[in-house]
Amino acid sequence: MDLKSLKLELLERILLMEDETRLLALKRLLDAPRGYGIPNEHLSVVKEGEEPYLKLEDRNYSAAEVRKIVEDIQKQKDDHDAFAELLSPEEWAALDREGEQAERGEGTFHTVEEVMAHLRKDLGK
Repeated sequence: MDLKSLKLELLERILLMEDETRLLALKRLLDAPRGYGIPNEHLSVVKEGEEPYLKLEDRNYSAAEVRKIVEDIQKQKDDHDAFAELLSPEEWAALDREGEQAERGEGTFHTVEEVMAHLRKDLGK
């Protein structure tokens, strides 16, 4: 079978396909980033406002830009570590237990209004 006939057969099969799940899977496959074939921006189909894939290899970074990226990541890690140190291991364990209870639907839950009422009461308002 030549390439043109194969394309026509595939297009016909896609047109006759009624299974939405399969069509969405095919769309995901075709939308996936790839290093071959026709880039998505050259297709004539109307785009649905999706964010394009960011390809870092499409540009060169200066040493200063790389240093800034690494410093930003390190600062985020330091901020996260500093936040994690605000609570003791026992307090983190208690939070984890409460989270597990909430996932199981156990424990005591309050509405926003109840929490605000408790807060106003505690603040003496």
